[in-house]
Amino acid sequence: MRHTSFVRWALLVALASLWSPAPAPAQEAWPSKAVRMVMPFPPGSGTDVLARLISEQLSRKWGQPVTVDNMAGAGGNIGGQTVARAAPDGHTLLFVPAPPLVINQFMYMSTGYDPSKFAPISMVASVPYALVTRKDFPANTMKELVAYAKANPGKVTYASSSIGSTAQLAALQLSMMNGLDMVHVPFRGAAPALTDVMGGHVDMVFDIVSTALPMWEADKIKVLGTGGQTRSRIMPTIPTIDEAGISGFQALTWFAMVAPPGTPEAITGKIYRDALDALRVPEVSSRIAAMGMDVAGLSPEESGRFFAQEATLWGKIVREAKISLD
Repeated sequence: MRHTSFVRWALLVALASLWSPAPAPAQEAWPSKAVRMVMPFPPGSGTDVLARLISEQLSRKWGQPVTVDNMAGAGGNIGGQTVARAAPDGHTLLFVPAPPLVINQFMYMSTGYDPSKFAPISMVASVPYALVTRKDFPANTMKELVAYAKANPGKVTYASSSIGSTAQLAALQLSMMNGLDMVHVPFRGAAPALTDVMGGHVDMVFDIVSTALPMWEADKIKVLGTGGQTRSRIMPTIPTIDEAGISGFQALTWFAMVAPPGTPEAITGKIYRDALDALRVPEVSSRIAAMGMDVAGLSPEESGRFFAQEATLWGKIVREAKISLD
């Protein structure tokens, strides 16, 4: 009897071992290899500098190389296409200003990707535009500018860095909100546009506050308002355009990080938290402040909502102005 009981017990143990599930494999640590951060514009820009500051910190934290890949072309669309088609494993990221995420889709027949499908990580930092005029322009406030432009239709000129630039769209936003008829003078870059305003050849331009600041401090230009929701940290005496009477006006340059469509939230959340830590490192935050930028550090959820709001704003302006870059 004892022998029979033992045989039965041994048989049950053997069967149980066959039916019990195999232990789950250990989850692979992320990142498991080098991370590629695509920046679809040439080296040297503010976007590029910011991307490299963050990538250096992430590389130290993760123990893996985080390389910035400058992939310029088609207004940022080539880089956007590359990341949109990459594996959704967090090892390829896109670091960009606004156009590839919220503006290009309205200006090109096809960008080759759907920016709304990217997995948001963070709107990292921003810098507001300033409305700059020549020193002898006959308006000293936003209300005076609007009144002057209405009284002189087709005579007020505004510069921009190029057709379809955010600087042009900001001026169009101002025109559309106030029923103004102003003349666009496009340049090949922001620097020559500002130079011609300083020289008195063009009436006004929207330029980022950090670029306009030295010329304003040198009393070579006037600044009538800034495009943020709050006053600029580096131009605190200048009212926002919204508070100066153009209710709802907003014009920012901003910089964001996204991942390929379908990237798991666990990965985008980790990248966000680690990027936020990187932004808090004193050498990083001081460098960002020196460039006139403000750290935003929006969460993936907040960033997704922000991108959608910006796409609605600029899409409406591009469609009404019928701007096309094809």
